Order: sequence, then C-alpha cells, then structure tokens
Amino acid sequence: MAANEQRIIIIRFGELWLRGKNRNDYINILIENIGSKFTGLKYKIEKHYDKIVVRPTKSSFDEALRRTGFLFGISAYEIAYETEPKLASIVRDSCAVMKNANDRGAFRINAHRAYKQHKFNSEDIVKKLADAAEKMKIRVSPKQYSQEIFISVAKDAAYISMQKFRGLGGLPVGSSGRCIILFSGGIDSPVAAWLAMKRGMEPVYVHMHAFPDASDAINSKIARLIGILSEYHENYRIYYIPTHRFQVSALKTGRYELVMLKRFMLKAAELLLKREKSSMIVTGESLGQVASQTQSNLFSEEQEINASIIRPLVCFDKSEIIELAKKIGTFDESVKQYRDVCSITARHPVINSDPKAVLRIEKEMKLDSVAAAAVKSAEIVDGSIS
Repeated sequence: MAANEQRIIIIRFGELWLRGKNRNDYINILIENIGSKFTGLKYKIEKHYDKIVVRPTKSSFDEALRRTGFLFGISAYEIAYETEPKLASIVRDSCAVMKNANDRGAFRINAHRAYKQHKFNSEDIVKKLADAAEKMKIRVSPKQYSQEIFISVAKDAAYISMQKFRGLGGLPVGSSGRCIILFSGGIDSPVAAWLAMKRGMEPVYVHMHAFPDASDAINSKIARLIGILSEYHENYRIYYIPTHRFQVSALKTGRYELVMLKRFMLKAAELLLKREKSSMIVTGESLGQVASQTQSNLFSEEQEINASIIRPLVCFDKSEIIELAKKIGTFDESVKQYRDVCSITARHPVINSDPKAVLRIEKEMKLDSVAAAAVKSAEIVDGSIS
C-alpha cells in the first residue's frame, strides 16, 4: 500500500476555472458547502491551487465519499493515496496500489507532473512504473487494458488514484444568490429546483396548497420531496401558502382560471423577493405542456411581475423531465397521489389569452390583496437557511 495508507478524496473544480479573478470566491463557497454537507463527520480539508483535498477519518470515509456525489460545483472526484513527490516513492507506492486491485487485468498508466521543477517528468514516471510493474508480474498496456492508474505530482506531494467519479458539475449552491421556487407536488418543479441549484441558486420553496389546515401540506409528500432535494443542499426554507382566498375570488374567471392561478402564484412569489433578498422566481413550466403553458399564456401570466422568471424546463419534453426526475431521486415520490392546486381541470381553458383581459380580471378579483393576504397567512418551515 501507499506510504500514507489512509485514503483521501480529491475534488476537482471544473467550470470554476472559468471564473477568472472571482474563482477563489466560488471555491470558498464550495468549501463552505462541503463543511455543511459533511456535518457530523470527522475530516480535514485543504485548499490547493487546482483541487480540494479532503481527509476523512477511516470511519467517516465511505459516508464522506457518498456525500461528495451530491455536491454541485465539482467536475470530478477521486479516491487517492498520498506519497512523497519522489520518483522512487511514486513507483513503489503505485505498484502497491496496483497489486491490491481486485481486477487482474492490464493497467494503463496516466501520469501528470503539475509541478515542473521536479527533476523527473511524466514520461519518467510511466516508464519506471511500467518496468517495476512488469517485474512484479503486473501487466501494463497503453491500449489493451481493463483499468487505469492515475498519478498527479504537485510540489509537496504526489497522489495515486484508481477510482475516479464524475461530479454533478455546475456551480456551488449559493454562488448565484437565492431564488424563489414555485413548488408543486408533481414531477416538473422538483427537477426545476434541482437545475436551479446546479446553477448555484439557493432554494426558497413556495408551495401553494388547498388544505384547510397547513399541517396537511407540511406532513405530505411535499416535505418528502424537499427532503430528497436537501441531499443536494441542506439549507432551504419552505413557505406553505393557502389558496382558499384565490379560489373564492376566482369563481367568475371562467376560461381564465388556470391563467389567473399562475398569476396569483407569481404575485405571491414576487412579494417574497425582498424578504428573501432575491430577484429570481423559478417555475417548473415547460412550453406547451398544458393549457396554461402556451406562449401567449406565459406572457399574460408574467406581465408586470418585477422579477426575473426562470423556467429551466422550457425546452424539455416530458420524457426528458421524467428521466431527470429518476436520476435525482424525486420521481417515485412525485407520482404519488396528492391534492395539488396545479391540477385544476378547467373546462375549455383559454389557450391564447388576452393580456389586457388578464389585467382587467385581476383588478376585478383584487388579486394583489388576495396574494398579500395569502402570503401573510403562510406557514414557514425553516431548513437552516440564514
């Protein structure tokens, strides 16, 4: 085994390299997120120029590795061993790692000398290691191989790895500020929330419910869905907003009921922007998926809303959304039965709404007052957001 037998986790930045002079700010946010993600685990963390090195204790390692897979802002991560940045140490400890591999197939050797002042180069590592491996009856082949060993040499240490994993990519959550997410019990909005977090936005969820008592919503699958999403980021807040005032005021909206419901949701979310120090509202809407999501209706719904309205799924078809929901783990919970206000089935809903008619109906409904009263009576569940 390598000179330092304790396994470490090496985290690669990926897209964060494109941030120029702001790169350190993003990396520091990522380190903060690692700290939140690793709560309860024993570990040490080091910030290097081109990577982050995490040193969990032996008892914490497996759980630390699992949690790393839920961090946004990481292009890749790997299990590694650390040794001295000397050619003899690298060859000796790399042979030990190769010998302990479960696969008896041939190896491909990948070496990178990041610190150029060492007297040996990458080719020297490959040649010396290949010669040493052959003497130990470890097969090496640059083309016909079943496994790879990766060696990275920095100034003060060398890292030997055989197991690399693809990260989630994107930006660290919180690096793009906070957003209000309109969150239903369906398939789409959890996926939209996940994609918003991937672009660095910290989530504030707003769920509109039709229950007489908010506890019915709080104890429903909504909390379970957000619990799944909290694996990707622990800090969040949920507003459970009742819709009974809207339902009473919308009795005479006719074919415009669905459009006015979305308008109500956006107005309620808009009222929370200043409180949550945000300027973005995220929805799970796609284009043309249901009656309220035609180009005309989307325009009518968002007119005069003072916010950036982000629709991550606007160009996705349903099968693509379902595949993402399965990938992130929300699909099974999303398809369970739930009393969702977004499932209103109006008879002959308007497809091409008149924006002026929407504003007129809104005035007749006193929608601003309705939304304000609904927000005032919201129940809030805090998931450690500051």
